[in-house]
Amino acid sequence: MLKFRELDIDDCFYYSALNEDGTSRTLHKNFTEIKCGEIVVAYEVEPSNEVLGLCICVQELENERIMLKKIEGLTDTVPRYNMETHIELANLEVFRYMQGTLFKLSKREFEVIFSMLRELNPKKRYQIYDTYSKEDFLKDVYFDESEYDELRELILARKNVVLQGAPGVGKTYIARRMAFSIIGSKDDEKMLNVQFHEMYSNDEFIEGYRPDDIGIYKYKRGCFKRICNKARNNPNQKFFVIIDEINRGNIPKIFGEAFSLIEIDKRGKENYIELSCSRERFYVPENLYIIGTMNTFDDNLALSDYALRRRFCFYTITPVFNNERFQYFYNQNPLLTAVIQKIKEINLELDESMQIGHSYFCKPMPDAEIKMLVKYSVIPLLKEYFKDNANKYQKLSNELLEIIS
Repeated sequence: MLKFRELDIDDCFYYSALNEDGTSRTLHKNFTEIKCGEIVVAYEVEPSNEVLGLCICVQELENERIMLKKIEGLTDTVPRYNMETHIELANLEVFRYMQGTLFKLSKREFEVIFSMLRELNPKKRYQIYDTYSKEDFLKDVYFDESEYDELRELILARKNVVLQGAPGVGKTYIARRMAFSIIGSKDDEKMLNVQFHEMYSNDEFIEGYRPDDIGIYKYKRGCFKRICNKARNNPNQKFFVIIDEINRGNIPKIFGEAFSLIEIDKRGKENYIELSCSRERFYVPENLYIIGTMNTFDDNLALSDYALRRRFCFYTITPVFNNERFQYFYNQNPLLTAVIQKIKEINLELDESMQIGHSYFCKPMPDAEIKMLVKYSVIPLLKEYFKDNANKYQKLSNELLEIIS
């Protein structure tokens, strides 16, 4: 039998008034009294003890069953604790009976639960987001139109893409704006931004038991599972997960059982798995896209997991000092022009994975700030790049210092 979470919006399902052994459920009279059009609050007893969403009755009791239609699934569910501690919900039938059945709510009890539900899941249908198009992207990012079209098509076709490149080439900036341009607006509600690190866990990303404010371990849904729920509840819209520093986490461990589900041919409800914690049937929807970013200069953080490389496509972002629009921008400042000319020369001596990016200098700034960036950002990066060649580092840093002095 499908669980409520596994149903799509507008899916209809029967709810039996009989137990598995054929006897009448507790509070059988509630099944005889429900009318078409009445709202039903979907509540899960185990394992989560929380309100999951809303249904509407579309068929009254017939052959000892009613038909309900799912009209909303919650991204942020309402836990039992929130209801138990509310004085107006002290006499809820669901708290007085141990077995699952169709419980009755008074008008006031429904209003209180609905207000909790809406506080955690506000309706944003009237919220206006700034539109964001391909043209806006090309104004914000030093990309050629052909590069934009290529990357956009790659993301839409393959669904999982890593933007790789040297520090300072604007990987995260590009990822977010590419997502906005595909969505069509700067709608942060359709985007999850997360940064991986060596301590990041499956409990945080998918689901698990984590301590609350007073140290009691409770079941909590992770951020990736929450945005999957959002995407499942809105199948005609596109959602994005932006994973910064994707190579700094133990990715198979973070994704856990869901690792195989991100593949493009493993998407959709027919490819579900049962999660070990909640025993929920979980799948990654077709309308969810994952964009990771990673620096390529640190060999210790190289992605050596071939299973991961098989699931992701890799797009390299390079410095754009030769881009016509960027050249026009930096040629307005003689000091900046001299600094960038020297950086271009330095990059010719460096491997593609160990270059100096352009994002340090993308905004208009006074000469004092340019000098500060060179002295405290660019030169320390060179020291890291040439840690095995002190003479080379000293020569290049002196040349940069001479330009800004």
